Amino acid sequence: MKKLILITTFLSSLVFSSVCFAEWTLVSTHVDGHRFYIDLDRIQIKDKGSVLYWNLTDFAKRIQGNLSAKVFLEADCSIPRKVRVLIFSHYTQPMAQGDPSNTMNKPTEWRYPPPGSSMERDLDKVCPFAKKKLK
Repeated sequence: MKKLILITTFLSSLVFSSVCFAEWTLVSTHVDGHRFYIDLDRIQIKDKGSVLYWNLTDFAKRIQGNLSAKVFLEADCSIPRKVRVLIFSHYTQPMAQGDPSNTMNKPTEWRYPPPGSSMERDLDKVCPFAKKKLK
């Protein structure tokens, strides 16, 4: 139990402090205007096929009072590729600025990104980048 609390506290501190140090790379823009970014400098290789990375979504307009979301994800880059959310935070300001309006620290189930989705485009960027880091 102490280990779980320690891990949750550590990961939460990453959510609150990482925006100002992040170098966000635009990955895609959705037809509705949402922009999807990845912090390539903070990609971590967990093991041979598993990668940890940050994603930021800048909403084109407010969604339930929020203008952005920052997500810490784990990706399994083996085929078929899959992903799960580890930490998710909404922000009332663009580019995840300010304090989060809400945060979820419970890992989700693994899911397979649909073809053409922003999540698939994330993996198209993250998995080859991580593979290069392994060499």
